[in-house]
Amino acid sequence: MLDDLAPVFRDTGVAVAYLFGSRAAGTERPGSDYDIAVLFDHDADWLEPPTVADALARRLDGTSVDVVDLERVNLELRGAVVQTGRLVYSVDEPRRVAFETRTRSEYFDYVPTMRSLTWSFLRRIADRGLA
Repeated sequence: MLDDLAPVFRDTGVAVAYLFGSRAAGTERPGSDYDIAVLFDHDADWLEPPTVADALARRLDGTSVDVVDLERVNLELRGAVVQTGRLVYSVDEPRRVAFETRTRSEYFDYVPTMRSLTWSFLRRIADRGLA
């Protein structure tokens, strides 16, 4: 079914698309949405991801679709998409490879800091509660 989405990606200026979340992990339930992360072939504005999501939902018989622009999301989400997402469309391999390489480098540099902050936060909650 995802192979049928190429015309939507092409017509909306998507250069690279990944499926991520429960459908990529194979843990979806009936009614689960599609989580799609994209790189546009141009400098996209904030209205374009919802436009792509609507076009994809129409192609997927009304199933809900969430689309995120990988150039506008945080490093944790970019890292998760690169590590666990499934590439479903690419018409710009040099851009895809450069994006994945940059994201992995930044992500793995940040992981120790992220873990330290998370543990500090959890220790604080354990010691003081949420109040």
